[in-house]
Amino acid sequence: MIRRMVVKVGTSSLTDGSDRLCQKKIASIAKLVSHVHSRSCQIILVSSGAVAAGIGALGWRRGSLSIPEKQAAAAVGQALLMQAYRQALDPYAIIPAQLLLTRSDLEDRPRFVHVRNTLETLLRHGVIPVVNENDTVAVDEIRVGDNDTLASRVALATSADLLVLLTDIDGLYTADPRIDPNATRMPRVQGFPDSLWQLAGGSGTVGGTGGMVTKLKAAQIALQSGIACVIASSSEPDILARVQEGADVGTMFVPNGKKPSEKRAWLLSRSRVDGALVIDQGAVAALLGASGSLLLPGIVSVQGVFEEGAIVDIVDEKARSIGRGSVNFSAHDLNLLLIRRSAGETNRVTEVIHRNELAVLSYESEE
Repeated sequence: MIRRMVVKVGTSSLTDGSDRLCQKKIASIAKLVSHVHSRSCQIILVSSGAVAAGIGALGWRRGSLSIPEKQAAAAVGQALLMQAYRQALDPYAIIPAQLLLTRSDLEDRPRFVHVRNTLETLLRHGVIPVVNENDTVAVDEIRVGDNDTLASRVALATSADLLVLLTDIDGLYTADPRIDPNATRMPRVQGFPDSLWQLAGGSGTVGGTGGMVTKLKAAQIALQSGIACVIASSSEPDILARVQEGADVGTMFVPNGKKPSEKRAWLLSRSRVDGALVIDQGAVAALLGASGSLLLPGIVSVQGVFEEGAIVDIVDEKARSIGRGSVNFSAHDLNLLLIRRSAGETNRVTEVIHRNELAVLSYESEE
């Protein structure tokens, strides 16, 4: 049974086709949410719509706005969006709470833990968190980028059972159903085959920032974290309850293998790393076979400049990804240890990444 669900709602599911919030659509979302909430399912909403609402309220034109103007529109729109959700959820005696996040909140470990604890507290008290990117301050360096990706990161933070991406199309199709009449919906996808990327197109609406590509990226992050994902239509009657019941609606992405620990899932979900460690084939085999720590003898070279505790990629000598982890040494110190090793010196401190700070990806050798 699905006990915790992260639901992402796109701009097109909240607005009237222009830059105006549609209270009727928001009331419909509130009804969907209240139904599963009443069945002991905890809900976290990741909601778009703030920028659009602000633009509409201010009477501005989307295509001619500067970055500061978009951020100002977001500041206006966030208040309107939360007011609309409060009004829509009030008949069901549900209290909404607002969380505005940036990528830094999710990729800095202490801040991630604080976000997780806040969400857990809200859910424990029956509150529905409404999460959005903090567009009033976010710039490229700290942006998550789109709310599909944000939703997948929130699903990871809350150890959700399911990520639901509500949109204006009822799932992933074999082709674009708006163009190809022979396109058919894919009801279930096991794992994440690379062929899926060929089925994704661009953004479907003017107001939104995502399309099927961003939804597939979000699904991939969720699956990597051991969380199932559904892409479905927000206009489908009682869609969340039907998803909770396991009905054949939308497209369900099912993860392969067992769910990784929260720490390992967090490591793999980070969008940026500080450097990389190149390891030899013996170290590759050791990491994949025993889930042990990464030791100094297996390291071939160090890439980038980073400090102790940084998150780095681990790659083989052909640049294929092995995993990711938090290093015990800075890049300077690691290079110094490699120089000493090549000179025949030994060092008792050889654990570069402890197994508890390491996440290993699936890997296929070409040899």
